[in-house]
Amino acid sequence: MSDIRTQWIDTMQRYRLSTDQPDNEQFWCTQLDTAPQKELRAIQSEKLQVAVRYVYECIPFYRHKFDRIGLQPGDIRSVDDLPLIPVTTKQEMADDLAEHSPWGSYTALDDDLWLKRGWQIFASSGTTAQPRAFRYSQFDREMWMWTNARAMWAMGFRPGRDSALIAFGYGPHVWLWGVHYALNLMGIPIITSGGLDSSARARFIDRYKPSILACTPSYALYLAGVMRELSLDPAASSIRYLFCAGEPGFSIPSTRKRLEEIWNAELHEFYGCTEAAPSAGGYTCAAVAAQKEGVVSTHLMEDVQVWEVVDSDMHTLPDGNRGLTVVTNLCSEASPQLRFLVGDYTILTHEPCTCGRSHARAVGGMSGRADDMLNVRGVTLFPSSIEDIVRRVPALGAEFAIVLKKEQDLDVLIVQVEALPEVSTERYTGIAAMLEREIRSQCELRAVIEVLPQGTLPPTQFKAKRVRDLR
Repeated sequence: MSDIRTQWIDTMQRYRLSTDQPDNEQFWCTQLDTAPQKELRAIQSEKLQVAVRYVYECIPFYRHKFDRIGLQPGDIRSVDDLPLIPVTTKQEMADDLAEHSPWGSYTALDDDLWLKRGWQIFASSGTTAQPRAFRYSQFDREMWMWTNARAMWAMGFRPGRDSALIAFGYGPHVWLWGVHYALNLMGIPIITSGGLDSSARARFIDRYKPSILACTPSYALYLAGVMRELSLDPAASSIRYLFCAGEPGFSIPSTRKRLEEIWNAELHEFYGCTEAAPSAGGYTCAAVAAQKEGVVSTHLMEDVQVWEVVDSDMHTLPDGNRGLTVVTNLCSEASPQLRFLVGDYTILTHEPCTCGRSHARAVGGMSGRADDMLNVRGVTLFPSSIEDIVRRVPALGAEFAIVLKKEQDLDVLIVQVEALPEVSTERYTGIAAMLEREIRSQCELRAVIEVLPQGTLPPTQFKAKRVRDLR
């Protein structure tokens, strides 16, 4: 290995504490999880100095980016110098991929290193840009195991009591691969359900009694419906924890309430992205999950990542200001991205959590990605706002859709929902009127509501695609 690669890996290893088991019942790694902010900033600064030199020497994408503006690795002496580095966007990566197919030039593994040190390939979902494949190393796997275990320990998952059903197809999407290996590290047994259909997964829950269900929020709602069709009650099942990611859930009050009531379980959530935060970028803790009212928050693991919020001009904002999420990854050999624009709206705080963890938190969780933001007749609309309204209606099923089209040069917002089978068609008009009124009140938009029989819309079996923009 090159000298700088060895130095980077050694630096990451030096701050990888409590690698194989937790310190105590409350914290996996007390020294890091409860470190004072001054100490966390020092760790970030030390790592960042090495990471910048590593990125400059080993990732052509960043070397060209630095050279274009005359920035030298030595100019970044601490985390306070981060704003000197331009923010990187998904579109920049997509453009780079088009020029350097099939891998792009934005990661630190070339073909030779991939064959020597490679672990697996993962790919972005492609919901906001062309899917981008990332080659991750065996060292990355070790880091993901450790960071994910720390996060799941904060949720309350414990060996000797819990087992987990992982409900995804083990395809190229990154989240649950890391979770799988972290559960191995934690000593929590796994019920794999990779290629099984939803009926088989429902029967696995009934037969094998897992306490943790890991899937997207939309799939958790769908699977609950499948269980009912099989005369199984999800609320009476063995599931005690819903562990979700891939789309907003915990931060949407009515979605969280519906999920927890349907399953009679506690909802938890991971937050991240394939490019720069595939492991425990953000995570919920048991203390916040126990609070069923009030503002939620998402922990951010600051010893392995630096999180910022920026305005529309990519300027860093102080705590307490709403902005777009930007992450710098300080825990990866293959993809230590610098100031990558994840692009969800949130507000950061560095006030300690009641659970005792001292790292930054995203107040209110992540409220919607800028890429998902819609402009309808001059009004900014997030799909999560519509979801929060729809989920409050007990008569409606899990699926809904937002359709945008033009009529006589005017935007038309159509919200399609499904009524539960026991809801008579005579009630459809009243449901539509109520939804129209709520959307107009809360979103300042008039919507056309279409109430449909359950089963009309395509079922969500992984990550929901709620919006069809036909304008």
